[in-house]
Amino acid sequence: MRNETWSEICYVLGSGIKDSVLEKEYENAVVNCMMILGWKKFKGEIETQYAVQTGHEKKYADIVIMKDGMEQFVIEVKRPVHVLQEEDERQLFSYMRLLRHKVSFGLYIGDKIRLYYDDDSSQQFPEPVFSVEINENNPDGITFTELFSKDTFDTRTLTEFCKKQKDAISEKNRINEEVNRLLADDTGQTFKDLLRKMYLEKGKSKEWSDAVLSKIRLEVSPANDRVAMKQTLQIKTDMPLASFKPHDRTRYGLLGSRPLPKRKLVLEVVRNFVKNNPGKTYDEYSGILNRLRPDSQGVIRPLDALSGKRLIRYFTEEHNRFLSSDGVIFVVCNQWGDFNIEPVVKFAESQGYDVVRYVPED
Repeated sequence: MRNETWSEICYVLGSGIKDSVLEKEYENAVVNCMMILGWKKFKGEIETQYAVQTGHEKKYADIVIMKDGMEQFVIEVKRPVHVLQEEDERQLFSYMRLLRHKVSFGLYIGDKIRLYYDDDSSQQFPEPVFSVEINENNPDGITFTELFSKDTFDTRTLTEFCKKQKDAISEKNRINEEVNRLLADDTGQTFKDLLRKMYLEKGKSKEWSDAVLSKIRLEVSPANDRVAMKQTLQIKTDMPLASFKPHDRTRYGLLGSRPLPKRKLVLEVVRNFVKNNPGKTYDEYSGILNRLRPDSQGVIRPLDALSGKRLIRYFTEEHNRFLSSDGVIFVVCNQWGDFNIEPVVKFAESQGYDVVRYVPED
């Protein structure tokens, strides 16, 4: 039954996405989806253009879902072709907190469905904890229908789900930061130090350990494993070794370009986006682009915020620098692998940039 419900939602929203409908028409499609999930308009459970008092003025939330006369969650709707902006989120957050009864859950529905959670125990703004691609074969869609169907909707269950998602995202971010730290070690010194420690613990002398390590060169590259994000340690000496797993060598064509390595693809995606969207402040560019890589390196960073070894992780050449409308010179990160390139590819495609993958034959 849940499979059929999600399939129907995909059919309704997918039609709007395919036709690039206007926002009001897409809002009507979202209302229809709430009805598919069991919420009733005639009972006052689906309120559109819901008045919200913000200071001295009144604004209107796109959709608010009610139960027993109390707000349960709020929905912000944007056209499927709209690129999510920070101000879109801030607007959703203000509705969540300024309704007559503050709600902890907000949905942003555009090209995909995003769930935001406002944790009462945190002083931070609501955070995105769950994202659902509108695809009939997406198992996350079944989870969405179970959480938001009227007959199974429960704020305690949804709160527990959101907290688990927050914990999982935090752990993933910590893993990504550690992976990026290891990948930034171009000399493999981190692993040499660990090997030296192991040899010393086994009773080998420092001289013996150093002699062994001096004969090898270590290179760390992202493994071709999107799920586990394991790292392949490549060891090169003057002697033949057993075969090792090669790093992903996929290249990408962008808007008819020659095949580009991942780092050059990202640079050109940013170049095209800035060219097609001039006049934005750095914070506006950052709010859009750094969502594609929410770690300490990000997609872009101000040039004057970088120093020392961090500079080598970015395209700092003068012809690869960008200038925002508020005078900030910013540069693009060059540390990219198979485990973190996909969000950039999807973003490029959402902007209408034709992306072609070139996968080398083994």
